[in-house]
Amino acid sequence: MTPTNLLAARPEVGRGRDTTLVRFIRALSARGILFGKVESALLPALHAATSPGAGGGRLYGPSGFRHLSGPPAEQKLYPRLLSTGDARRIWKISEELTGVGFPDA
Repeated sequence: MTPTNLLAARPEVGRGRDTTLVRFIRALSARGILFGKVESALLPALHAATSPGAGGGRLYGPSGFRHLSGPPAEQKLYPRLLSTGDARRIWKISEELTGVGFPDA
């Protein structure tokens, strides 16, 4: 496995259908209550992709209460993000799903 410069900003879980809790959170978010609005929620990803100070192997997310709102800041990496085994599996699945493969270095 070769090193890569992967910049990520707090991926979230997707579902086919929203739960009651998710709908409640979306309603609060739309009003900027407790959670950020869409415009502020995209800032960690934008920071990771465009900031000269952003670096590979780092995670960016909101810096406010429980990381639910606030300006982007570097976050502590979750242990699973550091697993090379998980990285290999995700890479393999990504290649299978997209039909795009990359030669081994």
